[in-house]
Amino acid sequence: MVAATSDRGGKQGSRKGPAAGTNRADTVGGELERRIARIEFAEGAVTRLRVPVPAPGADAGREILTDIDVLSLDVDLRLRVSRSSAECKSERGQAGEPKELVWLAGFRQLLNLDRVTLVRPTISSRGRELARRLKISTLDERTIAQRENANKWLPERFAHLDGPECTAAETRTDAQLKGLPTLTPELTQFLRGDALLAQPSALLSGVEMFGDAVVRQGALPEPAASVLAGHALFAIVLAGVQDAGTLDARTPGELRAAREQDLVDPTLFSLLDRADDLIRHVVTRVHRAYVDQGAEPLTVTAPSLRESIARPLPYLDDYVDFVERLRSNPTIARDLLQTTELACFEVLLGGDAWKSPAFGHLFTAEHKGLLLVALRCLTRVAGEQTASHLAGLHELKTFSGQVGVPDRSMAPRPPSATTAPAELPSEQLPIEGIE
Repeated sequence: MVAATSDRGGKQGSRKGPAAGTNRADTVGGELERRIARIEFAEGAVTRLRVPVPAPGADAGREILTDIDVLSLDVDLRLRVSRSSAECKSERGQAGEPKELVWLAGFRQLLNLDRVTLVRPTISSRGRELARRLKISTLDERTIAQRENANKWLPERFAHLDGPECTAAETRTDAQLKGLPTLTPELTQFLRGDALLAQPSALLSGVEMFGDAVVRQGALPEPAASVLAGHALFAIVLAGVQDAGTLDARTPGELRAAREQDLVDPTLFSLLDRADDLIRHVVTRVHRAYVDQGAEPLTVTAPSLRESIARPLPYLDDYVDFVERLRSNPTIARDLLQTTELACFEVLLGGDAWKSPAFGHLFTAEHKGLLLVALRCLTRVAGEQTASHLAGLHELKTFSGQVGVPDRSMAPRPPSATTAPAELPSEQLPIEGIE
């Protein structure tokens, strides 16, 4: 995915950026972003780097307002999702510090984020005091180094944390999308970025629209087909986790009714209700006229346009089943976004970082089981043509369990020295409806 650049005006906007053609991931700022994202991932969040923020209604060429340096999604044991961003500045000194904090306060409100963090090599006492007043977190180099030391065993790059295989696939997908007119920029941008901030109804609607577009477009080239399918599966999991977090306050039946109402245009229901009222009125008048002329009264029931058109969405049974499975196993479900990220954008794209012992807890039989339920749900929502590109998830290998106390302070071994985990027997995955 093409990274956007910030345009915030003032001195920050006039700073000299990297030379033309320089990959942002290879700059000092890009390295700082990756270090923060790596810490967040190690502490349980799924993270993405350089997520574009669209500017609705903007003129052509100015559709991107700015980008989120590091976007993190945390899930607790009650499956409540919280979103946070980190603004990373590699420049030393206090220049621009107050302005950055005030900007972050507005940025949090704009995107409805739960937490924002300013990351700088040093934070002045004035900056810390202002951050406290604005309820903004801060991180300096000393704190970053301490947290990194506790998680050295995590690979340096993987999946969307500048993993080489993922980066190459996303870059190639950018080029391929230019020749796929049915897959509009708005749709693909939603799946690859905006979906991270979206609510369940928008996620389900976006994935369904993507599936329809894939059918109209026909066969998609690789790696675009696998990359976009991976983003669609991630959207399904994110929607399911968010809805699972609400099942303490409502029943599955109420959830289903809410999704039906959200996913069907309410103005259509209003028009259909008015049309039904008109038909009943006309039928009643005609019937009364016959009775007035001496005909025998008859009971006539006019068919309902609303009931004929607004039929239940065919995938809701599978989706609600997926949500209930998530809520019944929150210890595993809270990790599923991380598992999906690694499975789709590291394992299936040919990376080796997922084999690290640091990720062993994300590849158990239970994680694989829930991931396959999500894949089945994706098949129902987006269609077989989309989901078929993720068929390799059925062959996903799992860790049989972690022995002893891991040494998190040791850097990971090279991929060639890492032994692939053994696959558990399929009998340990008793999931109805999945072959």
